Parts: sequence; C-alpha cells; structure tokens
Amino acid sequence: MDRIVLTGVRASGRHGVLDFEHERAQQFIVDATLHLDLTAAGASDDLNDTVDYGRAAKEIVAVIEGEHADLIEHLAQRIADRLLAIPPIAQVDVTVHKPHAPITVPFDDVSVSITRSRANTDEHAVRQRSAQDSTRSVHHAVIAIGGNQGDVEATMRDAVRRIDGLAGTQITGVSPLYRTSAWGMPDGTPDFLNAVVEVTTTLDAYRLLDGLHDIENDHGRKRDTHWSSRTLDLDIIDYDGVESEDTALTLPHPRAWQRAFVLVPWAALDPEADLPGMHGGPVGELADGLLDESDEPPVEFVASDWLSGGSGTRGSRHGIDRKARRGAGRDTGRDTGHGAEGNRQPRHAVTNVSASAGAAAASGATSASEGLQSRTAVISLESTSTDAENLFREAIVTIDGIPGNQVEGISPLYHVGNLDGPDSMSAVVQILTKLGPRELIEALGAVEAMHGKVVDLDLVDMQGVVSDEPDCRVPWPSAGKRAAVLAPWMDMDPNATLGGDPVSFLLATAQDAGRVGMLSDGWIFGSDMR
Repeated sequence: MDRIVLTGVRASGRHGVLDFEHERAQQFIVDATLHLDLTAAGASDDLNDTVDYGRAAKEIVAVIEGEHADLIEHLAQRIADRLLAIPPIAQVDVTVHKPHAPITVPFDDVSVSITRSRANTDEHAVRQRSAQDSTRSVHHAVIAIGGNQGDVEATMRDAVRRIDGLAGTQITGVSPLYRTSAWGMPDGTPDFLNAVVEVTTTLDAYRLLDGLHDIENDHGRKRDTHWSSRTLDLDIIDYDGVESEDTALTLPHPRAWQRAFVLVPWAALDPEADLPGMHGGPVGELADGLLDESDEPPVEFVASDWLSGGSGTRGSRHGIDRKARRGAGRDTGRDTGHGAEGNRQPRHAVTNVSASAGAAAASGATSASEGLQSRTAVISLESTSTDAENLFREAIVTIDGIPGNQVEGISPLYHVGNLDGPDSMSAVVQILTKLGPRELIEALGAVEAMHGKVVDLDLVDMQGVVSDEPDCRVPWPSAGKRAAVLAPWMDMDPNATLGGDPVSFLLATAQDAGRVGMLSDGWIFGSDMR
C-alpha cells in the first residue's frame, strides 16, 4: 500500500494528567503515515484522487488544540480516528511526541505510537465512489451553531474551525454571538449560546450533514431526547435555496422561520439574506417580526469578537433592539473566497472594533472619505515578541476598526527563523479600504505605536497603486524577496501576484524560503501557540 508521511506537525494543547496541564498549554508534535492507494492520483494528477495533506495536518492540529485528554494514548487515538474519517485513507500510523512532559529526570522526548485501520465496508466504498463521481460545483450553505453545556463558547469556536476544515468547505462569514433562554425547559437549565455561519462547499448537502454530525459527536453530543440540553448543535438552515421534504434532511430547516436564535444572528451577518420555502422571506423582516411579537426580547447580543476569544461587548436582554441587531451585523467581516476546493483565500471572518476606537488607532492619519471606491490592500505583520500571536489579533481588530477598512482575509501564522537575530512570527491580512496608500501607511504606524513598536506592520501592496515616494513605497520593494511575507500570503491566496509576478514564483526563488514554516491555520480563533 502507498504512503503519505507527515512529520513534525506542531500545535499547543492542554493535555496531561496533572492539574497544571489542564490549564497551561504545551507543545505536542505528531508524525503521521497515511496508508492508501495512490494509483488513481498517479494517473490523473487530480487532488481529488488522493488526500489533501494540508487538510490532514489541520485535522491533527484541531485535535491537539481541542478537547482535553489525560493520556497521549487517547490523544493519538483521536488523531487516528480523525484521519481515518478522510477517504481514501485505509490505515494510519500515528506518533504523538510530548517533548515537555513533566518528567523529573533528564530526557529528550516521550512519545506514543499507534497503528489503526478502517474496515473496507460496503458503505465506505459507496461513499467513496459517490464522492469521486459527484459534481464539484460550489454550493452555499447557512449553518446554525448552538449549545448550553460545558465551555460553549470554546466549543463553538472549535466547531467553526472544524467546519472550515471539512473537505472543499470554506467559512465565508460568522455572525455575532447571542444568548437565548432555555424556554420550555426545567428551571435552572443553562442559557444557550447561538450563532450562524455561512460557508461555500463542494460537498453535497448529505455529506455536509455527515461532517457536521461528526463534529457534534466529537464534542459529546447526545441525541437521547429531542428537546434537551446539548454540548453542540449544528443545523443546516439553507443549502443553495433548495426546498426538500426528505426526512433525513429537510430544507430549508423546517423551524428556522420560528427561531429568533437563528434569524437574528443570520440577519446580523447578512441583512440581505432570504429564507426560502413556504414560511420564508427576507430574514431581516422575519427576525423583526419575532422581536415585535415578544414581550421580552427572545435573544441577547453577547459579543461580536467571540471568535478571537475576547470578552466583547456584553449586552442586556432588555437592551436589545432591531437597530442593535443591524449594527451588530455591520461589525462582522465576511470573506470573499473563490470557493474552489483546496483554495484557502480568504479563510476567516473577523470582527470590527468601534469607529471611535478605529479613529483613535489611526490618530494622525486623514480619515477615509465617504463615497471613495474601496481597494484591496495586503498588509504584513511581523514580531519577535513572545506574545506575537495575541498582538497580531489585537492589531487586526484595530485595523478592521479604522473607518473605511474591512478585513477580508487572514493568513495562517508562520514562524520565521532569523540568522541575525531572534526568531519571529509573521502573517498577512487582506483588507478592503477607502484610505489612500499614504493614509493607510500612517494609520498602520499609529497601530504600531499603540503596541509599543513591537509589531511591524507594512503595506505590501494596494490594488491599482504604484508609488516610489520615500515615505510611500507601494508595492513594498523588499516584499518580493521575503519568505516571511510571501509564504503566508500564498497560503491565504494561491493566485496572488506582486508587481506582475505570481507570489508562488517569488516564494520559490526567495533565498530565505527554508527558514519559514506554518505554525497554525486556526490561530485567529484563539488557539494558544505557547
């Protein structure tokens, strides 16, 4: 049997028996060998006939950064289970290294290795043939997320990351977070947290539902009773506007039109959305109707920055109104990814800070003029700080909050090995902006100053702009030679160009390409790399 080998996949997680290991993240390293038949891929040169090893690496990272495990034996089993769920992998060898294990004698490493295989059942064979034969057109779906057991917010963040990791699936928008009372359930039942995400996917609706059920099951979802508390609930609300009475998957969701905890977040995310079907209509109007009918507002705005793990703006159940709901929607960034399977640009939605905070961040810069045409710009972030990951998150939120700016895409986080100084971390973001290049450069300088100059922000490129003035050089002259910029940029947008040259070509010729490596594709959701 043929093999694909992944070596040294790194991520941080809170795994171990000791109490402090439940609270303090440490690094885990995983080696995985994927056993499968590569005959078809060798003949076709088609990614769909093999395994996207980038996806496999993300699945490993998701397990490490996910639910706590006391034993690395159990962690290895969960990684094996996740990898075996990817067709056409038939067997996996997984080794989990714990180089910082709490051992009181000198040691180099401790690891656990397991081998697991999947029975070649008829069901699996049918699913694999269906996946190979099905159309690969891109679909649009709306998914509701909720729960009321455990650390619900963290579970929902992991669910968003896991949905984004499904084959051929890309998150294109994430709503603010809302709280809903457990109406009709026993006194003392915890409130639910709810949100809505939009995705593009090459999966058919049933395979997408299977993927969502796998994510629910991994978070301990029980289906003993219909109306009950749950750790995680994932429902397909809409799929390409399809109407279907299939009992296995009714579309649109048959009760969505009655649920404020679906309609309000969805309208906040997309004020122009429409719910198909007999009870459908403009989602904003349906949400307003439910709010008007209720003596007590049925949902409470919690936070717009919940994906980054921030506390956000906490609302009052009595204080929510339609204007607040609409305003919350304006605060959530939405991606514009191409939607093709394997294309990762742009991947993540990000929340805005208030206009006043953005204006304060950009003190000294001319504010954006209303009515100016928005242009795409790419900004690099680099820092040698040990807290670079959190500093990058704060900087991105601030950039997004500057009037006239809207973050569209965020790259994975990269490690940069420097020969003449300390190592650093880097990332890039893509924005739509109404600021001119000089204004944006000044605004980035103000954001740097807010963080004590420990984060370096540079305008790498701006659509339609070429400038060689001393204080306004666009494109950034040295960007085409720096892998710290090119590698995360290419990961975010494989089709990007700089000065007419493909970023992929520039990266291949960059002398420092061997000194950069991806740390995390899910870092913006709050995973801790230390």
